[in-house]
Amino acid sequence: MSLTQFGPVYSGRASAVRAGEVILSLVASGLVGMRGWAGVRRLQQPYDRSLQLGLDRLAAQCVQAGSSPPVGVADLVGVWCAERPVDSWPLEFDPDAQVSGERLLIGGEPSEFCQEWAVEARDVVAEVHENALVKHIKDTAAQLGRPELYARWRLFVTEHAVLGPDEFLAAKNAVLDVPQWPTWLEESYGPVTVEASAGGQVAVCGGCGQWIAPRANGRVRCRVWRCVQRHDLPEPTWTEAQGARLLEPELVRFVALPGRPELDLARRLAARGARVVLYPKLDALDLVAFWPGGHSIGVDVKDWHSPYLLARRIKTFPRWGSGDPHAYRRGYLVVPRDRLRANRSYMKILTQRSKALQEQPHIEVVCDDDLVASCPDLGVMGEVICGP
Repeated sequence: MSLTQFGPVYSGRASAVRAGEVILSLVASGLVGMRGWAGVRRLQQPYDRSLQLGLDRLAAQCVQAGSSPPVGVADLVGVWCAERPVDSWPLEFDPDAQVSGERLLIGGEPSEFCQEWAVEARDVVAEVHENALVKHIKDTAAQLGRPELYARWRLFVTEHAVLGPDEFLAAKNAVLDVPQWPTWLEESYGPVTVEASAGGQVAVCGGCGQWIAPRANGRVRCRVWRCVQRHDLPEPTWTEAQGARLLEPELVRFVALPGRPELDLARRLAARGARVVLYPKLDALDLVAFWPGGHSIGVDVKDWHSPYLLARRIKTFPRWGSGDPHAYRRGYLVVPRDRLRANRSYMKILTQRSKALQEQPHIEVVCDDDLVASCPDLGVMGEVICGP
């Protein structure tokens, strides 16, 4: 098969579904690649290559289906992605993909649906920077015999989206016995750009704790799914932009935002008396918790909009012998309650579609509220620590 073709030749429904998923993923990846963390501001911006590839394949599919294709990238972005739900495109999808009514752009920004499909083909900058930095920190922590350093770095960046100059200096000097630590912080945070500030200040969301780039009209409103849904979202706090540092966009997207529900669960368990170890063994699990009575659990938290895509991402839980300090008796894959409220078939699709879960019957899929409720509350405060 020639690589210069618009797309591969498929036969059968399964192949048609795969073709649709490839096109959706390319277009979604292109939109996210255009956006960074600051948003798709102008159609005059250089187009991500994935967007052009997605357009080429979509156009070929439209011709094959006898329908009119998008007239260039501007039409694809401004009309197809912003106004037309994906199920109106001439593509086939598995029913469990739940594309009905979903749009790739909402209010000029990539929707959560869009961002998750883009994960299948992440933009090059994020792939290189986030993956390379995380790998470097893990490797260095392992070489130093200090695996807790990775957990400590991850905890810090999850909790600190914006740092003033004095805060940034203090953060770099927080681990004086590890000369690599300041470099990790330098690579994790960048200077405030013009697009990220408004009136000489940077906004930090009162819900998710991440920095908010003002929209083209100057409005400051968080785009994170949970924050968009909230009617009681606290007003953002503001930090002087002069000399401040912002968490790099790819770390916001792939480390800090996923880390929020992980930390929330850890602290709720600790409030009931559990001892919670974050990211043990260089993130082999999100956390291991020890109940007040000694029962132990291993947990991975999965905060995804699409159970169909999540099912592909679940991996085998590690098993450690009884003599290991992080050995656990029961494994749990935890989904936040609000995901289940928004999608009644979430658990069914996830368990039926995940080969990893089928091969690990000892792993139970539960919502966060139910797991917290299962921890005995003896009225004694536990603790959350960074795991070795």
